[in-house]
Amino acid sequence: MRRWNRIEGMPTVHVRDVTSSTAEKVLAAAIDFSPRRAEMWPDVHVEYLDVHDSGDGWAEVSEGNPWPIGYVWERLRYDWSEPGRVLGIVVESNIFRSGSSWEIRAEPLDAGSTVELIGIRHLKGKGWLLAPFFPLGSARKTVASHLHHFLGYVESHD
Repeated sequence: MRRWNRIEGMPTVHVRDVTSSTAEKVLAAAIDFSPRRAEMWPDVHVEYLDVHDSGDGWAEVSEGNPWPIGYVWERLRYDWSEPGRVLGIVVESNIFRSGSSWEIRAEPLDAGSTVELIGIRHLKGKGWLLAPFFPLGSARKTVASHLHHFLGYVESHD
């Protein structure tokens, strides 16, 4: 599913995949902010990963990496207090406006789980250079590839 909200200029990417890992293992990996995070997610580089603060059911983390448009970073407030999901809300970023989000949901299946990744991106600054990639489907393919990579990592470490 790909959506582009032309009224607000808000690109949304929604992808779904299936894994043999349990929903609990998927969600536990989604809140692993150790250096392993860079192995799980291709768009997180360990040298740009910084956990600022954390508590029961939340963490504030900066993540980033070099892109063709330059170094991209975002500081997110992650929340996993609601069962079945991890939600990251952008606090600040150099290409996404505050309030942009990244969400992963996992639901159990008979053998494994169904996993959804939903990104809602309010672009700003150089981020507008990415806008054409959303309606063309390139962003969806990239996000689907990153989710597949993440799930492969989780499965291989079951």
